[in-house]
Amino acid sequence: MISLNLRPDRETLRKFGFIALVAFLLLAVAAYYERLIFAFGLGDAREATAYALAGLGCACGLFSLVAPALNRPIFVGLTLISFPIGFVLSYVFLGSLFFLLIAPIAIVFKAIGRDKMDRSFTQTTTYWSDCRRVTNKERYFNQY
Repeated sequence: MISLNLRPDRETLRKFGFIALVAFLLLAVAAYYERLIFAFGLGDAREATAYALAGLGCACGLFSLVAPALNRPIFVGLTLISFPIGFVLSYVFLGSLFFLLIAPIAIVFKAIGRDKMDRSFTQTTTYWSDCRRVTNKERYFNQY
């Protein structure tokens, strides 16, 4: 089960603050120039958004230097916001992978009768198969 770190230690908060400094400053630059996730255009809110993100990043960096515990509300808030997003997207990704890749391959193999595990019952009552005896002992030295 996934556990959320809602009570991070001092070192974690310090590292988070420095990472948040860089990340929020990069987001501020992207918002100012309306690139990446802000490419839709922020209009009159462009500068205010960029300054708010830059201020938040600088605050996180300053908190990391002075008192890392002040980063805790931001850390916990971002953790609580990102957890459901990651949880849902991971299931969407894994479900898509299964239903769009693995299941069609299995259906094709079933349709053409391919069975690498040789699970077909011919005249036997078990799946047990006898192993091949090694006649050449030199084979043990060439494993790959």
